Amino acid sequence: MDAVEDLLDLGLNTRFEDLAPEVLERTRMAVLDTLGAAIAGIRGEGVAPLAALYTDWGGKPEATALPAGTMLPMPAAALLNGLAGRAWDLDDVHEQNTCHINVNVVPAVLALAEGRGPVSGRDFLVAVAVGSEMVCRTSAASRISFSETGSSMSYQCGFYGAALASARMLSLPKDVARHALGIAHARIAGNQQGYVSGAMTVRLMQGIAVEGGLLSALMAQRGVTGSTEILEGKFGYFPVYHRGKYDRNALVEGLGKHWLMMDVSIKPPYPCCKYTHGPIEATVAAMKELGIAAADVAKITVKVTNREVHDLVCTSRERKWNPQSLTDAQFSLPFTVAYAAAHGGVGIETFQPAGLADERARALLPRVEAELDVSAQGEGRGTFPMPGIVTITDKRGRSLEKTVVYVKGHPKNPMTYDDVAAKFRLCAALGRPGWTGADEVIESIRRIEKMPDTGVLARMCAGQPLPNLKRA
Repeated sequence: MDAVEDLLDLGLNTRFEDLAPEVLERTRMAVLDTLGAAIAGIRGEGVAPLAALYTDWGGKPEATALPAGTMLPMPAAALLNGLAGRAWDLDDVHEQNTCHINVNVVPAVLALAEGRGPVSGRDFLVAVAVGSEMVCRTSAASRISFSETGSSMSYQCGFYGAALASARMLSLPKDVARHALGIAHARIAGNQQGYVSGAMTVRLMQGIAVEGGLLSALMAQRGVTGSTEILEGKFGYFPVYHRGKYDRNALVEGLGKHWLMMDVSIKPPYPCCKYTHGPIEATVAAMKELGIAAADVAKITVKVTNREVHDLVCTSRERKWNPQSLTDAQFSLPFTVAYAAAHGGVGIETFQPAGLADERARALLPRVEAELDVSAQGEGRGTFPMPGIVTITDKRGRSLEKTVVYVKGHPKNPMTYDDVAAKFRLCAALGRPGWTGADEVIESIRRIEKMPDTGVLARMCAGQPLPNLKRA
């Protein structure tokens, strides 16, 4: 029996009462964190033109598209909100799985809550939890590197997670929900080439995954059929995209009891690849302890102990040591480390045009070296998070090594709800300057279980009056 059958059972049969308090709290934080990232993303690169395109197309006003500030058909709203959620790379990540998680799920659930509600807060949380677990489980099973396959689990597994969460929201019976996942399987797309090329498709594909999963469930509801055995069949996900190298136990073991979504890291407000965060913090600590300025640095050496991390944020040298685009810079270990050394950290300003051209950071770039040592990685994909191990040598010949393993937000150095709320306020200030509704959203999600109709959340986040909800 294909593992998708067990995952369908989890998605459709889990009750609110089945979720432990810590799972509910982590899901609540995921909702707030993803919405914050999406609000910040209203001002993200490439978001406004797509929002204008979808607004020009128009359509039935079903759900709020935050970047457009208006209501659009549910799939369009889900795509734009998913795109915005990934625009600054502020959304959460399962580090071991090298996969973005809740940005695939929350926008789909949000669109359905508004377009097909009313949906209670309890039902909203369960849909997000099971969709998130679907993304986590499918991305956990691969035993081959994306450096070899070119596959992007952030997008591909996102289709499945969005489809399962949407099937749950639509109360589809199992045979129909199976078709939804089968349709999603036929639609999945996404690869690593956008990272290599520094393209906007890195964030665009996240929105496409959300839209694809949601639309797959809506199609199944209308009687469209999809394939079966979508994960392990002859042309299932793992045979086709991972060359048959996967661990089935990672898909099904402990389902409903052990939640992999609890292992997802919430990012601090560093709008760049998660695998640069440890080196960023180690660099800041070393600079502070040495008491030196950027001009005093002779060399910065970053020890890279994972091949996937190296391939993602250190190659090609031409792009990573001389980033020309926002995406280049967000996924450049040398640039983020150089900027952190020059300015005592990174932030939204780092990835604005002035930040990308910053003279002090650019002057340091030739002095940053990535030292690859994968001797401890073995035959597998290695262990994440990769420690940030940075040695700084100054022009007087002094050297200092600093190591940071668990950046704030990792499950072993977790954030609280109030920490996520503080990040939400920063995101809100970026995406909606002058908006005064952030605290209302924070408090509403804090007690989301008591909400009778979560469809209002999208309108609250829009920050402007919108039409009353229209129910089908």
